[in-house]
Formats: sequence, C-alpha cells, structure tokens
Amino acid sequence: MKYVLQDAVYRLGFDELDLHEIPWHLLQPGHITALVAALREDGYAPNTSSLYVNALRGVMNEAWRLSLIDQDHLLKIRSVKPSSGTRIIQGRNLKRSLIRELMEVCAADPRPQGLRDAAIIAILYGSGMRKSESVNLDLNQVDFAERSLRVLGKGNKELVKYAPSWAFEKLNTWLAFRRSQLPAGQGDDTFLFNRIRRGSHITRECCR
Repeated sequence: MKYVLQDAVYRLGFDELDLHEIPWHLLQPGHITALVAALREDGYAPNTSSLYVNALRGVMNEAWRLSLIDQDHLLKIRSVKPSSGTRIIQGRNLKRSLIRELMEVCAADPRPQGLRDAAIIAILYGSGMRKSESVNLDLNQVDFAERSLRVLGKGNKELVKYAPSWAFEKLNTWLAFRRSQLPAGQGDDTFLFNRIRRGSHITRECCR
C-alpha cells in the first residue's frame, strides 16, 4: 500500500513532498475522481484502480478516526467509485526507483525475511524471470560462475536467464545466512528460498 500511495500522490501533484508530509485530510472527492481518470487514461486495469481508491479510502478513514475530517467529508470520499469492469491480468514494467525502495525496505528488516526477500526480488527483477518460472527453483539450476539460472518457461521450454552481479550478491548473502542458521550436518537445502515462520524460524520447506 505504501507504494500505491506514493504513486497516487505523485499523480495528484505532491511529488515534491515526502509521503508522511502529505496533508491527506485535505483531499477532496475531486482528487479521487481525477486519480481514477488518470489511471484509466494510462491503461490501468479496473482492479488496479480499485486498489488505489481503497488505499486512499483507508487513509481518509484514519483521518476521520483522528477527527481531522467530519463524517460528511468521509462519505463524499467513499462515494467516488473506481473504474468498472475486469481485465485479464497482465504484467507491467517496474520503475527502478520502486525496486530500489523495495530493497531499502528489505535492508531495514532485521528478520531473516529481509535477506530472503531481497534475494527473491533481485533474482526476479535482475533476470526478468516470470513468477511462474521462479517456483521451485533449485540450486542445481543455478550457475554462480556464469550468473545464470535454468528455468522452465511456457510450453515446457527450458530457458537460461542471466542476472547481474548485484542480484547474485543478494542471493549469495541469503544462502550464506541460511547455511549459518540451519542445523549443522544436515546439508544444504536443494531449493533457493525457504519458508520462514513466526519467530524468524527458517524451516526446511520451500517458500512458494
């Protein structure tokens, strides 16, 4: 939701302000209507439009709870509807700034999830791999010297994906940490990414 809100305020003309400095309580129904129209013009799917509208509704609900706006203001905000209809789900290009922000969030996470998620994002983004291709990635599919990964693509075709050195650095950092945390003598897991349960417990289960 943080990234949705950041993009929303950018489209509303608040791009020079930090996300936490936005005067959210001053938003009017017209702002939401303009945002919906902008998203429609840029070809965003109705489901995405709903996500943006719901994010702003959530912020305005909190503004009402804090007595920054009255109920009439809130109801007017809620009356604005996102784009209607449905679309076939499609991917879209991610801005480098978004990836950088995601990495900063991972770096700030002191839990094992921070290292693991940084490695996942780095490999997916760095190689251009599809999400479906990343499922059940094994160590034997990775060539660390060549910085490549063998995956099964559409039509059961085997493909070779290459990732930059920074992506493999994130992967190696995660794998080294995993090795240090798992019980000695049990060998390394064959898959790349482990499921992590509550309490930062790294399981010997694949993260899917």
